[in-house]
Amino acid sequence: MKYNEAIAAINTERALRLLDITLRVNGNYLYFSCVECGKESAIRFYGMKKNVAYCPFCKKGTNIIALAAKIKNIDFQEAKNFLIEKASGDEKPIEEPLNVSGDLEWCEFMATEDLNGELCQEMGVGKWKGKGIMAGHVAFAVHNEHAVKVAYYGVHIPDKKVKFPSNFNPELYLYNIHNINLHEEVWITKDMFNCLRIIQSGRQSVCNFGLPYLSVRQYQLLSNCDRVVFDWSGDKRDIAYTNIASLKTFYRFA
Repeated sequence: MKYNEAIAAINTERALRLLDITLRVNGNYLYFSCVECGKESAIRFYGMKKNVAYCPFCKKGTNIIALAAKIKNIDFQEAKNFLIEKASGDEKPIEEPLNVSGDLEWCEFMATEDLNGELCQEMGVGKWKGKGIMAGHVAFAVHNEHAVKVAYYGVHIPDKKVKFPSNFNPELYLYNIHNINLHEEVWITKDMFNCLRIIQSGRQSVCNFGLPYLSVRQYQLLSNCDRVVFDWSGDKRDIAYTNIASLKTFYRFA
């Protein structure tokens, strides 16, 4: 596979997750710590075109494959093969229940998001107590569409950088899909906290874990709903706008 084909085969968000890089999503940009200087660099989400990152502090540019080579301490060809193999893997949603229970507590950070403690307790959301990869994060209990708890998704306090286990691929799920009545209106958002606020207001809502796109699997899950409302920020180049016609359901944008 040629270099350009390799770049096209690797989804930006997925590749950064595979490299255990903590991300901050803002529109079509993904922000993360530069592997050279440690300060915040950015990568533009280009879908299937190219994945180029640039650090404004050390003035260095890179790409997904070069990042993988640097982080994994392997050569360029090995890094390309690693990402292509992972990107083309036939992953399926987790069906086995998670055997880890998180001890969650209310915190002031959640109050700044206008969320009440009763809803968060009901939804399995709270500041993670103790050690582990969710330490210092607001953790969200994630269920598949069959209501099986499969993972915890974390949002760091207070910078909102996201964290999740390496075996959890958010492209295969929609947050809160297991609680949805498919015959009533469902709101979808990219912001986990906004998803909770919508639920708190008495409406149904799901979230795509902050991804700057909707995966094929997420479209499939949404297509089971009779009516979908997109509480969605973006522009005409946003994948959610360009591919929305694939939904076999009624939809509108809020």
